[in-house]
Amino acid sequence: MSWEVYIRPVSIVLIGAVIGWLTNYVAVKMLFRPHRPVFFGLIQGLIPKRRRELAENIGDVIAKNLISSQDIREKLADKDLEREMARQIDEILDKRMKDIFARHFRMLQPLMVPEVMKKIRIKIRDEILSHKDSLIEAMLSHVDIAGNLKDIIAKNVDSFSLDELETMTWTLTSRELKSIELIGAVLGAVIGFFQYLISIYW
Repeated sequence: MSWEVYIRPVSIVLIGAVIGWLTNYVAVKMLFRPHRPVFFGLIQGLIPKRRRELAENIGDVIAKNLISSQDIREKLADKDLEREMARQIDEILDKRMKDIFARHFRMLQPLMVPEVMKKIRIKIRDEILSHKDSLIEAMLSHVDIAGNLKDIIAKNVDSFSLDELETMTWTLTSRELKSIELIGAVLGAVIGFFQYLISIYW
């Protein structure tokens, strides 16, 4: 008889836990499943159904809140980048200056000894780098950073297949999604326990 007293409350709590877990499990799965509409188009996974809208929203959030024109300006002002630009300019001028003088300034070519060529190259490089900030501003003023980033990110997200998006989401959030299922089980068990108490004392 004593065991029968415990069987009913334990059963109710367990059933509540299973129902809570199953409800959240189905809800998590329905983020992606089914990929295509079923039951006359009434049922479809949330992300497949609103895929384009979600892609645009992700792009919008990243472009507006995570990356700004100021971030790009600061990155372009980095001294390591300036040194790399100087190296690239030197490399281009080394390759092109002899050819330019040979084609367009033949009369001056005898004067273009290596020492003179080096001084000219350094002068051109330093002049370009001295106007780096104004060049950057000119480029940024003709580019809609937020709009372009939003379009690029939305296009890239939208280009993933649903299977790829699902795998990516599970990889990034598997622990959190499992926690949601567990919370469902815990809440179901608590609700089951209170239902049992109500059935006794009501």
